[in-house]
Amino acid sequence: MNTNRKIAVIVGALFLTATITYYTGSVLIRSFFIDEIPNKTSLVIGVLLEIADGVAVIGIGVLMFPILKMFNKRLALGYVIFRIIECAIIIAAGIYMLSLLKLMWNYEMIIFLFTGLGGLIFSYLLYQSKLIPRLLSALGVIGYAMLSVGVLLDMLSYVDINAGAGMLLLLPGGLFELFLPLWLFVKGFNPSAIVSGSAKVDMS
Repeated sequence: MNTNRKIAVIVGALFLTATITYYTGSVLIRSFFIDEIPNKTSLVIGVLLEIADGVAVIGIGVLMFPILKMFNKRLALGYVIFRIIECAIIIAAGIYMLSLLKLMWNYEMIIFLFTGLGGLIFSYLLYQSKLIPRLLSALGVIGYAMLSVGVLLDMLSYVDINAGAGMLLLLPGGLFELFLPLWLFVKGFNPSAIVSGSAKVDMS
């Protein structure tokens, strides 16, 4: 298994890890603040799981940087920065909740905003580079755009993206984050796209 194939598999695993840990952690945190007799252990585990998600998304950004920078170095760096900010917000929110036992104002929406913006950069670069099928990349662009718009609408109290019809705004992005890892496990990155990107770097 060559280096790029290994990166594809690890990135796929990190995407699944990020999705599972954030969802599980979010459920545990919400249960702590909703339950009549809250269990602080749920809050601690929930915060730790969300931090694990933050570490995973940084890992995705760092691993993808050497590949994505062949196609657009500034956007690739921007993607890494958005992922780092996302993790920093998760950690800050976790510390806030554990120390004050209060929910941080709109912290999920703030996290989702950076997820959406970073995801737009990521999926655009995948589309531009043809590292994966363009149809899948386009699903990512649509999904993260809908997430970003949904977050803004939620913060303005026009819709609740965590309930009812508002959850439809999360569907395309959720499908992308499910299908992308499966594609990376089975097919990896398009070798010819990487060769083309390397050739452009060598010429410049």
